[in-house]
Order: sequence, then C-alpha cells, then structure tokens
Amino acid sequence: MRCAGDLDSSLKRTSSSRAESYRAVAPLCIALVTIAVFLPALYNGFVSWDDEKNFLVNPNYRGLGVHQLSWMWTTFHMGHYVPLSWMTLGMDYLLWGMRPAGYHLTSVVIHALDAVILYFLARRLFLISGIGAGDEGALTLPAAFAALVFAIHPLRVESVVWVTERRDVLSLMFYLLSIIAFLRARNANGRRRNWYWASVTLYLCALLSKATAMTLPAVLLVLDVYPLKRLPANDSW
Repeated sequence: MRCAGDLDSSLKRTSSSRAESYRAVAPLCIALVTIAVFLPALYNGFVSWDDEKNFLVNPNYRGLGVHQLSWMWTTFHMGHYVPLSWMTLGMDYLLWGMRPAGYHLTSVVIHALDAVILYFLARRLFLISGIGAGDEGALTLPAAFAALVFAIHPLRVESVVWVTERRDVLSLMFYLLSIIAFLRARNANGRRRNWYWASVTLYLCALLSKATAMTLPAVLLVLDVYPLKRLPANDSW
C-alpha cells in the first residue's frame, strides 16, 4: 500500500512538472510559430495603398526629433490621430531608414507579442470561467490553441504585412494588456485601484494607436456579465 501511494505521488509530481514545463515553453513556441509564418513579409516593399503618402513622400515622421514628435502629436494625417503608431514608425526610420524590411520586421514582432499576450489572457479567462479548475496545467493547450488560431488566421495578414496598418497591431497590444489589467483588478484587493488605473492608461495608449480601440468599454461590460458575473448582482446569471 505504501509503495502504491509513493508511486501515485511520484506520478503526480512528474505530471505537475511536465505541465509546468509546457506552461513555460508555450509562449515561446507561440511567438516562434507566429514569426515563422509571417517571416516572408520581410521581402515585401511599401505598397500603393497609402504607404506612398504616409512614408515615401512624407518626411515629417522620419525620426524622433522635436519637429517629428510635434507633428506626430498634432497631425490628423489622412484622417487619423495615431501619435503612438507614428512614434514606432519614426523609430523604424532611425533604425532602418527607408528599407521596408525593417518596418515589416517590427510589425511581425509586435504581432508575435500580441499572440503571446492573448495566450495569457485566454488562460486567465478560462481560469475565471472555471475551466480546468484545480489544474492550471490543463489550460496551457486550449490557451495556446486559441492564441495560435488568432495569430496565423488569414484575417491577420493585412494588419501585419501592410506597413500603414502598424496601428492595428500596436493598438491591439495595448487593448489586450488593458483587459488583463482589468481582470487582475478583480482579485487585487489592496492594489485594485492600481490595476484599474493601469487598465485605463493602457486603454488610452490603445486609443492613441488607433481609434477603433474605443470598443474596449463594451468588451469589458460583456466580461462583467460573463465570466465575471458582476452584472446583474445576483446568481440568476
């Protein structure tokens, strides 16, 4: 009986250790797969859909000097107010000049970060929903699957490989981080206010990257209904 108990305990430790290994490796695998899938984008150039007006004939974004930053934070160039996106493009110019491969590389890396952030968000949502209760290791595979489906879905191609749409991938990064901070505030106790304001700050960064981030409050309201079950304040939901 004692040997059987020791064997069972040993198997549980082995299983737990394996689950922790998978959990540690999953974000790296997601990032590498995402980068590998979109690596051919580095061979793309600038395209005639707005890239010419935004980059080829526009000297105002080229760098992060006083003139460039002043322009980035005051312009509504082509109808958009996206100063944080312009700042990343200005940094690209400092690193790569007018070589489009560098701009594409930055977008691919940001998209890979988005996929990893989505993995952690999916884990937290599964955990809050009660999926895999008592066994966090069981959440690794479904969360990784969700992140990879998002990362390599054909709908992502335009945002990642079109330099003008840097605003999409950058805005999404802040968007997802804002949701994570909002969820962290749920169990933060004394630090709840800090996480709340972190969520608000990240939301503002998302808006300054692309205005479509204005949908975030509606998403947070949905999360308040499920899985957080804050609205309405009874058990009927």
